[in-house]
Amino acid sequence: MTRSATVVPTDELVTELERDLKDPVRNRLEHPFVVAVQSGSASKNQIAGWLNQFSKWADPSNKLFGVLWSNAPDDDLREMILENMLEEEKGLSSGTTGHMALIAASLKALGWTDEDRAADPMRYQSWALRHWIEVVIRNRPFFQSVGAVSFAMERINPFVFAKLERGLREHYGLSDEELMAFSVHASEVEEEHGVLGPLAWERYARTAQDQDAVRECVLHTGDMYYHQYDVWLDY
Repeated sequence: MTRSATVVPTDELVTELERDLKDPVRNRLEHPFVVAVQSGSASKNQIAGWLNQFSKWADPSNKLFGVLWSNAPDDDLREMILENMLEEEKGLSSGTTGHMALIAASLKALGWTDEDRAADPMRYQSWALRHWIEVVIRNRPFFQSVGAVSFAMERINPFVFAKLERGLREHYGLSDEELMAFSVHASEVEEEHGVLGPLAWERYARTAQDQDAVRECVLHTGDMYYHQYDVWLDY
């Protein structure tokens, strides 16, 4: 992680972190799971296992956006977080439905029943990511926590899920409706959620120490999220 004795412009910090998130050690776009779905070499059970694990950390983590909302210092930032929560819970921006319902439909199409989901324990990687998200949201200043969630996670999701969607469409025979859990994360709705971090940094990451804290939060989140994808190997 780069450390600086001086404050850099926010656009320079953004460029630096975008580059570091593309490092092979944390680049979710090239994670073996994503590559396997693209090529059609992942089994439907592996994809379903990964998606069920995704729901196990994502659902409780999304509910913590209420903490982000309450900590946001500006009206426009609170409005953006509220829109994010309403999309997760109701599909308001995308015109769909709650994201957990979309995941349930995709899992059913992949061959998993409610009983299969209930019998699938949360894997260590999923628990570790969920735990880190709770720590960073509850215990770090707003500009750090929103940067970790917005920049390291949601900013990259559209590109990752676009790859997964294309692979699923090409190799696994899912319909548009059954793919909606992937399509909505690959859409401009998710892209909009990724702008919160830089907005907050421009306003509140005012010192070199603040910017180093942003670097630490973003890159650690990127590392944790990358390794959560490893759960596909358990199925």
